[in-house]
Amino acid sequence: MLRRLPGTGGARALAIVLLRAYLRLALRTTRWTFDIHPDAHPLLTGRGEHSALVAFWHEALVLTPALWWWATPQNPALRLHVLISRNRDGRLVTDIVAPWKIKAIAGSTDRKGKSKGGARALRRMLDQVRNDSLIVITPDGPRGPRRQVQQGVVGLARLSAAPIVPVGACCSAWRLGTWDRMMVPLPFGRGRFVCGAPIIVTPHDH
Repeated sequence: MLRRLPGTGGARALAIVLLRAYLRLALRTTRWTFDIHPDAHPLLTGRGEHSALVAFWHEALVLTPALWWWATPQNPALRLHVLISRNRDGRLVTDIVAPWKIKAIAGSTDRKGKSKGGARALRRMLDQVRNDSLIVITPDGPRGPRRQVQQGVVGLARLSAAPIVPVGACCSAWRLGTWDRMMVPLPFGRGRFVCGAPIIVTPHDH
């Protein structure tokens, strides 16, 4: 669906406005339930001793703003950065969420000698962790396999010493025919976030 949208110009700008309005409507009218582990709560609201890596499966990426809107009233100074691929779809998502104070870090794992901005993205994420920003990552992104954790998130956790907060999310939605079967929320539905106990990666973990 996203690849059919125009790449540049006024038509693309209009598409972004319409998609943003739809996403806001769908997420704001969904009746959310938040099941937050007690140890994860201070991390998700920026009240803990450390920053955190917030891990979603790629299929739930567009639901991220709902968790952000839950957290920020509890700490208006909270900052959120999301690791997003540098491809066309990633740029589109970045533009859609930008007015909601969700900052994007563009890049994905470099593969087969081809640079995809992974090293630069890693440096930026480490800087933001040190500045107490939350970092949202998709452990199975950007291209899967679906729901299989890649080593990038483990390496980032090891280098940053930041705990990983695993997050599961679902809602009334229809799914795209993409590799991740991404959820597109429906308005006036029900949804749930489940945030588990933080995971600490030690230097000896692989």
